[in-house]
Order: sequence, then C-alpha cells, then structure tokens
Amino acid sequence: MVYIIDIVDINEYIASGILESVTLGLASPQEVQEVACLSKIYPEIQAEFIRIQKSCEEMMLESAVAPDSAIRASILKTISETPQDNPDSYRGPESSKQEAKIISMKPAPEITGVSPMWKMMAAASLILTIGIGALWFISNQEVKRLDSSLASMEKKHLEDSQVLQAMVLEKDHLQTVQEVLAEQSTRTVMLKGTAMEPEAAVKVMWSTGMKKAVMHADKITPPPANMQYQLWVIADGKPVSVGVFTYDEVEQMTEPFDVNAQNITAFAITLEKMGGSPTPTMENMVVMGAINA
Repeated sequence: MVYIIDIVDINEYIASGILESVTLGLASPQEVQEVACLSKIYPEIQAEFIRIQKSCEEMMLESAVAPDSAIRASILKTISETPQDNPDSYRGPESSKQEAKIISMKPAPEITGVSPMWKMMAAASLILTIGIGALWFISNQEVKRLDSSLASMEKKHLEDSQVLQAMVLEKDHLQTVQEVLAEQSTRTVMLKGTAMEPEAAVKVMWSTGMKKAVMHADKITPPPANMQYQLWVIADGKPVSVGVFTYDEVEQMTEPFDVNAQNITAFAITLEKMGGSPTPTMENMVVMGAINA
C-alpha cells in the first residue's frame, strides 16, 4: 500500500501495516523510501516505527537458538592443531621469481569433532524467527483491523442510540399533544395580529377538562435577540402569565402547558425580555384572541 505524501491521515497510515512491512523487509523500495520520508515529517509515525522495530528485535532475540557451547571449543582446538606457514621461510625478493603455487579449490574437509548439525540448527532458527515475525505481523494487522471495526461499530451504535432517543422524545411529545387535542372539552382559540404585527396568526388548543393547552403559530416573526414570546390569559379581567416560549416552540407545536386560571375570556402574546415579565408590555402585544362563548 502506497500513500500520497501530501495527504496523510496519521492514524490510518499507522494502521495500514506498512511500518511492519518495512521492518520485516516485505515492503517495496518505494514504500521504504516513503516511510523514511514520512518519519521525518511526522513524529507520531517515527515513534511508532521505532516501537515496531524494537518489538521485532526483542521478539527475534527471544526466539534465537544459541549454538552448542562444545562447537566453539572444537573449532578452536582444530585451528590450534592445523599447521601454520613458518614466517622464517621467507627468503627475500628472489623467491618471488619462483613459480607460483597452484592451490586446489577442492572443498576443505570437515572439521574434526564438529557436527554439521549446527548449520541445520542455525537455518532452522532463522526460519523459525522469520515465521514468528510473519505470524506476529499477520496477527498485529488483524488486531488493528478488529480495533478499527470495533470503533466504527461503537460510533454507529452511538449515532443509532442518539437517533433512537430523539425518536422516543418526539413520540412522547406527539402523544402528549394528541391527548390534549383528542380531549372532548378542547376548543381552538384564534389569536390574530395586532398593529405591531398585523399578519401574525396563532392557534391555542385549550382543554378546559385537562386544564392544559398547546399552541401553534400559523405565521409569526422571529423575535429580536434577547427577547422571547410570553403567553397571557385574561382571567377575571386581569392578565395572568401562562409561560414564556421560544420562537421554535411557537412555530412548531409547544409542549402542553398548564392553564389553571378561572373565568378566562382571552389569550394574548407579548414580546418580552428573555425570562419574561410580571406584567405584559402592552405596546409589544403581537396577537390577541377572545374566547367565544
């Protein structure tokens, strides 16, 4: 796998396995050059590359098979018993004129006392080490793949849970609204725009039996910053606050709210500072509607 140098996702690059391939000598020359370049640019890649190299080195050292200690002693003994050329036999420049010796290229005899099995043992040790390294590389790639899959599944699960939670909340909202709308005593009060906003129109669905209501705007203008809508009822000739609402709530469909006042004759909405007002600001009245007997 070869990545474009100028667009590198560090975590994805490390998880790709290219660092392990280079360490085990399985990568192409282009990949080796790429890893060397990116290691200089990204400290994270360099640190992971060094960690992988150390891990492979430690694993190979642990897997190495030491030769039999008797082999060394046997080799030294054989060398000591082999005749050596006498330096005194050198007779000056004249000797160089003598015909050169022809040395046979026949294979040397086996060293006495040294078993050829050590060669097989060394080869077996090397094969075992390479095999373990390959297995480590494959298993490490599988672990990274599983980690990536698990992270993807966890992310999807979280997203699904959030969607599910939103659906449950929306379902609960609609059910509570439907309970008010389906109640036999529910009536609709139309609130019409005032001089402040002549085209505004809001509906209040009010259940006298449940003493609850929901509100929905057919048309209303978003309030200025730091201001919000406040709903009032006129009860016994006096304004009584029912609550404050955001623009989104009024534009869509409010949650059912309590209407406990007695002898209500009208509903009205004013525009007040954030948090509401104890008394309505009459010049900021947006809509108002009387209750038909």
